[in-house]
This record gives sequence, C-alpha cells and structure tokens, in this order.
Amino acid sequence: MGELTATSIESSTHLAADPDPPSQETRAELSRELSNSNTTAESNDGARPPRVIALMNQKGGVGKTTTTVNLGAALAAGGQRVLLVDLDPQAHLTLHLGLEAAQIESSIYDLMVNDDVPVEQVITRINDGLAVLPAHVNLAGIEAELAPKMITGRAQRILQEKCRELSRKSEGNDSPSVAHHDTETADRQALDLRPSTFDYILIDCPPSLGLLTVNALTFATEVIVPMQAQFLALQGLSQLLETVKLIQASFNPGLIVSGVVLCMHERQTILASEVMADLQAFLDAARDQAVPWRNAQILAPMIRRNIKLAECPSFGATVFDYAPQSHGAADYRALAASVTTMA
Repeated sequence: MGELTATSIESSTHLAADPDPPSQETRAELSRELSNSNTTAESNDGARPPRVIALMNQKGGVGKTTTTVNLGAALAAGGQRVLLVDLDPQAHLTLHLGLEAAQIESSIYDLMVNDDVPVEQVITRINDGLAVLPAHVNLAGIEAELAPKMITGRAQRILQEKCRELSRKSEGNDSPSVAHHDTETADRQALDLRPSTFDYILIDCPPSLGLLTVNALTFATEVIVPMQAQFLALQGLSQLLETVKLIQASFNPGLIVSGVVLCMHERQTILASEVMADLQAFLDAARDQAVPWRNAQILAPMIRRNIKLAECPSFGATVFDYAPQSHGAADYRALAASVTTMA
C-alpha cells in the first residue's frame, strides 16, 4: 500500500468562532433520524449475531475512548443493546462510566487469563441498554501471562474464545446472571441478561498494535478508526490498516474496515480540509483493491471539538447524561444513526 501524503499546510489555521448550538428543531431531527434507523435495524432478538466493532488507533489522545463510550450510549438510547469492552490497560473507558477499581470484582484481565471465569461473571450492566466488560490496570501484564499460549495461536484468539457466546445467534433461553452497576450507590445486584442478544459490541482498543489489539481484531467483525484531521495521523493510518490486513489474512478472513471517524474536528481550518481531501482520495483509491478498507468511508458527522466531551469523564458519565444539549451529544447521536444505517 502506498504511503499517504498531505498537501502543504498554510499557516493560517486559526479556529473560527464556534457555530451556534443546534436548535430544538435540529436536535429533534437528529433524534428522529436515529429512531428511524433503529426501526430499520431492529434490536437483535437472536435472529442474527451482533456487530462487533473494534475502535482502534495506535496513536493516543485521538478520541477513541470518548467515541466508544458515547457512540455506545447513543446506540443504547436509540433502543439497541450494547456491550462496551475495555481492552485498554489504562481502563479509561471503565472510569468514564463511573466504575472505580475497588468496585470491580472481576475484570477482562481475569476473563482472559483464567479459564474458569465465564464472560457473564465479568459483564457489568450500566443501564437497561448498556453493559461493559471493565478493565483494570493489571491488564498491562497480559502479554507476559499469555506468552506460553502465543506459539499455538491461542493467545491471539483468547478474547474471541471467551466471548464466543456473545458473537453468535441466540440459542435457547438460558439467562446468565450479570452484575449491575449503580453509579449512586455502587450496588451490585444480580440481573438477568442474555449476552447473545447484544446488538452491538464495541471494543476500545489500547493505543498500540500489540497482543490486546490483535485479540480485538480477531474477535471483531469490523473496524472503525477514530482519528484527528492531522498530517501525522494520516501517516499512522497506513500502518494501522496494514495490521488489519495481516489479521484478516491470518486469523479473521471476514474482518473489514467500515470507516473513519474524525474527532475533535475543527472544520474552519485549512489543515482539516486538506487532510480530509487526502483521506478521501486514499479511501477512493482502494475501491478496486482486495483490501479490508475497500468500502470504508469517512463517517458523518465529524465530531466537533467540544469541552463537554472532555468534562464528562470526570463525572463518570456519558455526554448524554452530563450535557445532553451540547454539540458533542448532537454529533454522537447523528454518528449512531450513520453507524446503524451501515448494518
């Protein structure tokens, strides 16, 4: 694959004033759009397996965790049943949802290293439509723990094996007990939930291309790449897509790249428009190639830079709980509508 290039960047990349907040009519239209798309892509009753989407970028600080949390919350608010998987040793997604380490009895680390820990023991329910496989900082040592299994290839597939029941059609009516998280009281109550009825499983990958990311790509059905419209991000995209291509050839022949989400977007800058043009040209050039990203697109809308998206993790809340009328909430509602129409 050829290297991505960007045109020369002018010095006048100053931010223009923020656009006016969306009107009530605009917010209502976004809600109707998401509702209509969810009517088309009805909640999974076991007739089909869920979409397993890995959100990955080896560059940190690009909005990956923010997108995983708020895209998942928007899908859940629209009637979809969503599982978020925190595969980052920093456990930022887990913290973003208000879960502290002391509240987590079992994490995805326990799931991956202990054959006796079932997936339903680790799933924590956030609300009626949203659940999470939480992470803990001890996930940083997972490669050493799984090293003996790397030769056989099991280490690269262990997440897929342990979550097998989540990614196939519903069979029977068994309902595993799933922990419930209440952010007010930190109560853990047993609730019934059939993991096989999730519509979406969103995986927050670590900012690296190591064993954890390989596990995510082996488990996933598709990849979405959150990134910023910056020159270096374009260069890193080449390596990222080559990694996806290798996993498709080695472990997961059905893996595709669905699209790119531009985060912290500043559309008023010359830089953003030039990088977007380069990115679109690169994706268009792949249409006739046998590569996983041949049908990838720049997903709409771009997620505008918004202070509310930066503030809500400190309150352990999604943007819809913290600032439902903000630009960030409006953008992620619209993004969820775009993702559901891709099903």
